[in-house]
Amino acid sequence: MKKSWYASVDEHRERINDTLGNIPSLKNYLIEAINSSYLGARKLAIKEGKRADFGVRKPSENEYPGTCPYSESQLLDEEFYP
Repeated sequence: MKKSWYASVDEHRERINDTLGNIPSLKNYLIEAINSSYLGARKLAIKEGKRADFGVRKPSENEYPGTCPYSESQLLDEEFYP
């Protein structure tokens, strides 16, 4: 499952970087987009965590940060995996 997570991160980073390369003015809205999408992504991560298989630790909801803990440059860095 972890390999598919890496592939998903890679694919979406590539899409974002391509879009920013084609429409550079969107970079002005990147922080706003990160902040607005983070809460939805957090909800999905919490749901996924609750579905963890037997033997896998299920994080409590308060273990998920309320705001994105990563910088814009970290999120776009093709080598960054938290």
